[in-house]
Amino acid sequence: MLPHFNWTDYFLAVAVIAAVYYVIVGALFYRHEIETFFSSQNKFWQRVEKPPSSG
Repeated sequence: MLPHFNWTDYFLAVAVIAAVYYVIVGALFYRHEIETFFSSQNKFWQRVEKPPSSG
């Protein structure tokens, strides 16, 4: 049964499983940070830069 699987298929499956695992773990442990990053209160690209002080 296993001889018809090649190494490319194996490494692709391991990569997909690892990516799904890290997405789930990241979503569980960093939910608050992700919500803060995407919330309307934290739009860092809309912040006005303060001009440098002249003194």
